[in-house]
Amino acid sequence: MTHGADDLLLLLAVVRHGSYAAAAGALGLSHTTVSRRVAGLERTVGARLLVRSGDVWEPTELGREFVAAGEEVELALGALPLGPGGRGHAVGGVVRMITPDGFGGVVMGAAVRRLIDAHPGVRVEMINAARRAQTNPVGIDLEVVVGRPEVSRKEAFHLADYSLGLYASRTYLISHAPITDPEDVQEHPLVYFVPSMQDVAELTAPLERFPRMRQAVGATSSVVHVELTRAGAGVGLLPCFLAERCGDLVRLLPHELTFPVSYWVVSRTDLLRRPAVQAVLGAVRAAVEEMREELLAAP
Repeated sequence: MTHGADDLLLLLAVVRHGSYAAAAGALGLSHTTVSRRVAGLERTVGARLLVRSGDVWEPTELGREFVAAGEEVELALGALPLGPGGRGHAVGGVVRMITPDGFGGVVMGAAVRRLIDAHPGVRVEMINAARRAQTNPVGIDLEVVVGRPEVSRKEAFHLADYSLGLYASRTYLISHAPITDPEDVQEHPLVYFVPSMQDVAELTAPLERFPRMRQAVGATSSVVHVELTRAGAGVGLLPCFLAERCGDLVRLLPHELTFPVSYWVVSRTDLLRRPAVQAVLGAVRAAVEEMREELLAAP
């Protein structure tokens, strides 16, 4: 039985996605087919190419050579000329990301607009959650996280700085005690993350400024925080780039109560070499550069 470029690409998919099942889903194959073809490739080679590491499959030392060959095949296929006269290069595939929901909606909206124009063959799938970088997230190509991540065997890049601020709706401010001093804030209910479910230090640190403030409602989504604040559920600690888009929200004491935070992106070196991942990351970087002042929302 012979094995060619298809098997190298299949092995590459298993390593990227971490499991046979995830690779099968991405390639439109059955789990059995993926398992059988990897086993066949290993029989031909006469050695193991993949080993189990926790919940994921990782390449052996020899397997890394085959994975590198698969990446070369992928790059070569991506460079094939398309269209009349052979103009243009095809970059395609699915890029799976984890991003905070506010970033996923606003920043990724601008990034995907660019991506569609430049690389219509690339599709983005997102899981939206503000959390720390995961050790081995199966099937994830890029993680956008809040705060500088501590990661091993991965690469991390700073994307952008942004600001958190305190906001209340105009109707809430009319019907409640005035807020003219930072200490006045503590007499109002807070709208923010669920404390027991939030482990990102940069997102919990601002709460130290308000030790007496009780939480009216907790939610796992910044977009939900914005809507709860607009509804008058309390004072929201919100990403300014989300809140400033709502004309019925008022920023409270911005010179005294603005909290700087940052977005970082995390990925593995082998994933960053994928043309589709490079295309998405390039579009994200262009979007955050264009939106830098909006994200910072300086008082």
